[in-house]
Amino acid sequence: MKIQNIIGIDGYTLIVYRSSDQLYRFSIIDSSGIAFNFDNIFLTAEEANIKGRNAIEIAFDFDKHPQY
Repeated sequence: MKIQNIIGIDGYTLIVYRSSDQLYRFSIIDSSGIAFNFDNIFLTAEEANIKGRNAIEIAFDFDKHPQY
């Protein structure tokens, strides 16, 4: 695994990395330090970055407006 990008967004951390199969993936870490790994694979780091940012937007909105 080779980390391509680490970005902090609204208390979340987005990590984009290239795995041994030469495809890109992302993980996010929330503000409490919990890591979330996703099964998605991408051909480019840019695509993984965009999808990771979208995942953070969804998580941020969910945390901002709890459903309970």
